[in-house]
This record gives sequence, C-alpha cells and structure tokens, in this order.
Amino acid sequence: MDSFADVGGRGREAVAAVDLVTGAVVGTARFVRDGDDPLSAEVAFEVVDDCQRHGVGRKLVSELSSLARREGIERFRAAIVPGNESAFALLLRAGRVVSSTFSDGAHQLVVELHSAPRAA
Repeated sequence: MDSFADVGGRGREAVAAVDLVTGAVVGTARFVRDGDDPLSAEVAFEVVDDCQRHGVGRKLVSELSSLARREGIERFRAAIVPGNESAFALLLRAGRVVSSTFSDGAHQLVVELHSAPRAA
C-alpha cells in the first residue's frame, strides 16, 4: 500500500478532484503498474460521501484511464468489497471485465481498458 502514496511517474499516477469553493480534495484515483506485468496496473479510488453520485468518481476514473492508456497500460486490477456497487460500476465504465474471482473477502477484478475514452 505504500506504493500508492508514491505517485507521479515510473508507472504510478494519481488524479484528484477538488471542490472549487473550499479547495478541499473530494476524491482521488490512482494506479500502480504491476512489476510482473507492465500492461497491467492496480487501481484504487475514493470519493467523499457528500460528493458520491455526482459524477466525481466517473471523471476521476476516466482521467486515470486516459493516463494509463498513454503509458501503455491495457488492464486495471481492483479489489472491491461486496456491496460496493458504485465501485463496480465505475470500473465497468473504464472497460470490460475479463476476470473476476473472490478471495480475501473481496471481488478481485481485471478490467481491459477501452481503447478510446467513453462519452460521459
């Protein structure tokens, strides 16, 4: 998990959403390229409760997917806890699920990224 804090190149990128009135960060999304598979990256995202269901997560994942594609990443991996339908829906916007297993109390998904950005 420490690798998620070290971003900005070398296969690690992050984007943030900021409230334009308060300046507070209301959401983040980040990826870390896999060491064993350079075409794949682990992804994580979060949006503060008050900003969920307002398109913040959708925009974050869209921007992160674009960054990943520019770096040659073709797949995102993510662990999603049962019941987090919003996270699952966000990943479906990024691409097509090519693998889904359940282990360690979470759904382990592999999503093949869309080749071109989807319309919002």
